[in-house]
Amino acid sequence: MSDLLALAIVVAFFALASLFVAACERIVGDDETAPEVVAAAEPTVVGL
Repeated sequence: MSDLLALAIVVAFFALASLFVAACERIVGDDETAPEVVAAAEPTVVGL
């Protein structure tokens, strides 16, 4: 019985995680439509 409970907890965890990912993609947007971020060649120091 404890094996079934552990299995149910694991399945529920991954189901909840996939719902959170779907909700975040709705709010933020998926990676495919995001603009590409290019890192600067040299960091700029402000205030020195």
